[in-house]
Amino acid sequence: MGRSKIVGALPRMPLEVLRYVVLIAEHGSSLAAAHIVNLTASSLSRKIALLEHELGVTLFERHSRGMRLTLTGNLVADAARQMLQRMERLAADIDEVESVGQGSVRIHVSQSLVERFLMPCLIRTARTYPHMKTYLHIAAGRQAERALVHDLADFALVVTAPNHPDIEIVAERPNRIVAVVSPGHPLAGTTTITAADLLAMPFAAMPASYTSRVAFDTIVPSEHRDGQPQMTANSIPALKAYARSGIGIAVMPEVAIWDEDRDGDLLPIEILGLDGTSTRMCLCRRKSRSLGPSAERFLATLVEEFQASPTGRPMEAAG
Repeated sequence: MGRSKIVGALPRMPLEVLRYVVLIAEHGSSLAAAHIVNLTASSLSRKIALLEHELGVTLFERHSRGMRLTLTGNLVADAARQMLQRMERLAADIDEVESVGQGSVRIHVSQSLVERFLMPCLIRTARTYPHMKTYLHIAAGRQAERALVHDLADFALVVTAPNHPDIEIVAERPNRIVAVVSPGHPLAGTTTITAADLLAMPFAAMPASYTSRVAFDTIVPSEHRDGQPQMTANSIPALKAYARSGIGIAVMPEVAIWDEDRDGDLLPIEILGLDGTSTRMCLCRRKSRSLGPSAERFLATLVEEFQASPTGRPMEAAG
């Protein structure tokens, strides 16, 4: 048969028959292959003979001890293996997409990590799996920890490292606490500031129990311990608005102003004594807890995000 006829016959080859070719090649006889696929040896031999007729080539040499691939048969068998593997991968991918797409994910997350870290991941995942349901709950570190322990969350993204034997950290990275000012503030353009100098100016911060505030308070000199923020708020938007107004300085995690820093709307200043490891972003889950396909996929996406950039800034959400 000429090349054009072979090309015309190839699309008509059923995957089932290609599997028979592979099985006979692996087991060396139609009898052994027929037993695996629950056919008679004669029926399987007829199917192979029909395939050879359609292609106009001999795939197997028949001899008393079984069947052996010809040179052409080797080419066909190799191609058949690749096609079958691709179909198996396709079936697995379809099954995974269908499972993930119909599932749900429960996430507890610290407020400072929502807008610029979690949401880009969630948006990309939602575009891929539009029917996946996401339940997002803003929670402080210990509250998120309790949710994990009591199976109220699949995983948590927090700025407080968990301290519970049943919780494991899946991924983590530094989360610097900085002083934030507006471009019109007298300190705009300053690269560093001491805690003592900051306390001498109007400033805003999270409540005393929050991780960013705890980290800041640890470096406050003893003679300045009585210094209190002009505004205390458990709201990142409120702290941003305070800094943006130019009234004073806001102390908060740098991750919360990645966009504003990029656009020049708000400016971070390093607080001396607070290095990049003073607080950390932690992705956590309960140990030995099985997650559904949707939660597993989204968890993997977040782990990739943690590892995406050495600068600590996440990848942009796809447009």
